[in-house]
Amino acid sequence: MKTINVILGLLLVATTASWSGNKKNDSARETRERAKSSYEELNWDKKKNSSPKTLSENKTGRKTEQATENFTKPVIMVIPVSQGKGIGSLQQVSSNPFAKAAQDGLNDYLTQHHYEVKSLEGSAELDNIVQMQNDIAGNDEDLAYLAGLALNADIYIKYSTAIDPKGFVTIDLHAYETTTARLLGSQTSSINSHGRTTDLDQQANLKNAAKKAMPSIEAQILNYWKDEIKTGSQYKVVMNITGEYSDSALEDLHDQITQSLKGMFNKVKINAMTSKTIDLVVYAPSDKFEDVNDVYRTIRQTLKSTAETKKLNISKKLIVMEVK
Repeated sequence: MKTINVILGLLLVATTASWSGNKKNDSARETRERAKSSYEELNWDKKKNSSPKTLSENKTGRKTEQATENFTKPVIMVIPVSQGKGIGSLQQVSSNPFAKAAQDGLNDYLTQHHYEVKSLEGSAELDNIVQMQNDIAGNDEDLAYLAGLALNADIYIKYSTAIDPKGFVTIDLHAYETTTARLLGSQTSSINSHGRTTDLDQQANLKNAAKKAMPSIEAQILNYWKDEIKTGSQYKVVMNITGEYSDSALEDLHDQITQSLKGMFNKVKINAMTSKTIDLVVYAPSDKFEDVNDVYRTIRQTLKSTAETKKLNISKKLIVMEVK
């Protein structure tokens, strides 16, 4: 009997210890789960607010996150889609609170991510755009494209907004490279207003929709921008041909100019050639050409034996010159 009591006592102690251990293990497990959940929430918040990253392998073969912002970011201009052909259509932000709310959301995102942002703010910028029209284009040219050139932007983002009767707000974004007006990417974002449809509510919703759309369009812009850095910075060159040339002499002039420039730059893309104009884009390696002045100086020196040149207008991404 005494032996049985001893055995029962040992079993009771073991059971109690096992139950206590399991309780401790459950408590420890819950603590670990809560800590993991909190860490994931914190990590997600950091990812939302961090710069784009890429995965690379370390010496052990494990993939690790690595920041990619070891380059100069493009200068970006934000502008609404023109609601007409007149120059005043670019100023709709000043009279349309919904367009302004969307632009504020886009600009807020860009400035928070350390981009230099350009916008039309006064008559001086509009005067520059009008001059661009006269110099390189015509009344049918996209005003947003001209505004990007006039404001020295590398990229411009055109946006449009819509509010449907059910309360959904939508913003459409289209990003373009300035010198060629090449479309780099598009993105659409919508937000349900959930019955909150006052003007102030919808303006806030448009601002949030704009911020929601930006990460995707930013990734498309940066993919292009990194490739451009490898190929060379782009500069639009417009040559106005003056003087009298026979058809044969004009063709010789075209050939001499394009072949000479191809020998000086990584790439030369011809947009148009007429009896009065040569419109092209040169890709200049950044290690040899610091800015647009270096590019113009090289073009001028290269063409000295072919034709006389005169500088008419120069901005960050544009050279307008006379050739005779």
